Amino acid sequence: MKKTLIRNIGSLLTCSSKISGTPNILDSMGDLSIINNAAMLFDEAILWIGKESALPDDSVYDELIDAQGRVIMPGFVDSHTHCVFAGNRADEFARRLRGVSYQTIASEGGGILNTVRAVRAASIDQLANQGIDLAMNAMKYGTTTIEMKSGYGLTLESELTLLKAINIVNKEVPLRVIPTFLGAHDIPPEYRHNPDLYVDIICEDMLPAVKEEQLAVFCDIFTDTGYFTIQQSEKILNTARELGFKIKVHADELSPFGAAEMAGSLKAISADHLLYISKNGIESMKRNGCIGTLLPGTAYTLHLPYAPARLMIDSGMTIALASDCNPGSCFTENMQIILSLATTNMGMSIEEAIMASTLHGAFALNIGDECGSLEIGKSADFHMLNTNTYPELLYHFGVNHTQNVWIKGTKVV
Repeated sequence: MKKTLIRNIGSLLTCSSKISGTPNILDSMGDLSIINNAAMLFDEAILWIGKESALPDDSVYDELIDAQGRVIMPGFVDSHTHCVFAGNRADEFARRLRGVSYQTIASEGGGILNTVRAVRAASIDQLANQGIDLAMNAMKYGTTTIEMKSGYGLTLESELTLLKAINIVNKEVPLRVIPTFLGAHDIPPEYRHNPDLYVDIICEDMLPAVKEEQLAVFCDIFTDTGYFTIQQSEKILNTARELGFKIKVHADELSPFGAAEMAGSLKAISADHLLYISKNGIESMKRNGCIGTLLPGTAYTLHLPYAPARLMIDSGMTIALASDCNPGSCFTENMQIILSLATTNMGMSIEEAIMASTLHGAFALNIGDECGSLEIGKSADFHMLNTNTYPELLYHFGVNHTQNVWIKGTKVV
């Protein structure tokens, strides 16, 4: 692969980790490890990085790019999305704006189950094309790694179809796509009378089949009021772990349910949403190295309280930010908007939001040693902004500040 040198970088946000392994909030969350007047040499990986004045005289490269003083930063790592689906829920969005709650719509057969009906009727190509379109658009806003969940089929056949569609997306787009099995997204209508039977099907049929076909890295579950209980969740997650899956949890989104405490005790990679997390939940997650992935776009869309990001950060928790792109409660693939919401409505600094959406997002996907920061040996995944200072990324909001994107050293935008 050709070697490229980018020079005259005004500010290079490396977001580099100061310690190996799980990042330490108190050391790294607000420190972007910025190099001013920088240069960067790369092929598929970062080969050299530093001040331009320190570039070795014998550096060899095939292409030279002048950044003209602009900002370069790691690509966003969007560690929680539901980008493969079918159907449209704009009517539900309009109803919520007229005062109907998310829970009321769900109880009427809407919400997740609305999308389930559409997914069960869709072809694998239709599902994959939806994911491809959203992934390619996310890339234009600076996302270079994206997680995608199943969870809109809720039968063995349809969940496998969703995961196969996600794997098609991974082959068709430049982004790194991480697949997650979310068969426990909701209890399907046919098992409402006996949810424990559906839990057994997940454990005895779905998880082994997904593992046999190597279709997912993670197993996730929606643990909250009206969805899966703590006991049901523990059964599914423990089964998943025994089969070799890494585990995640949709936790305490709708109520203070104790899901964060459970995620911490099970040493999940991450617990996500956390709008109603308790102090005990914060302590459990912090003590057990469970990353808190916050999704401010969902709170914004549903008119719910935002997750207590400031309390979590000040308590020493590791925080990531993700879009939660999905057809019902947060239909956006634009991570720049997510950072704007996090800083304006959750009390996060610009530096904390950038770190949470890059390196900490990568750790929430267990790939922090591969991407998420610009360090020698890591994947050359980054974007160049059309600004000369990084605060402008959020200061001038509602527009796209990503000018160019590179993934694994190849310019894709």
